[in-house]
Amino acid sequence: MTFLYDIAWWISTTTALVAASIPAFLKPLKAFYLLLASALWTAAVIRIALMQGALAALAGGGVSLLWGMLLMLLSLLFSGLRQMANRRYH
Repeated sequence: MTFLYDIAWWISTTTALVAASIPAFLKPLKAFYLLLASALWTAAVIRIALMQGALAALAGGGVSLLWGMLLMLLSLLFSGLRQMANRRYH
């Protein structure tokens, strides 16, 4: 697990994290932006795989996907709570 000491792995993983976070911040989910985010995420994970190996790519890709799913879940939860409050008092 020497890839944890490599700054290029951290930069690529951060890029993958940002790419996985993009759909959570978009209000209307448009196919173009989802395609763009998935292409950026795939490019970051491929870069990790080519530079550090498969284990590093699994670690970076897995962490970024979990982070993206958590943010999407929180985004859906908060937007649902907001809509529920708006419907209740109007």
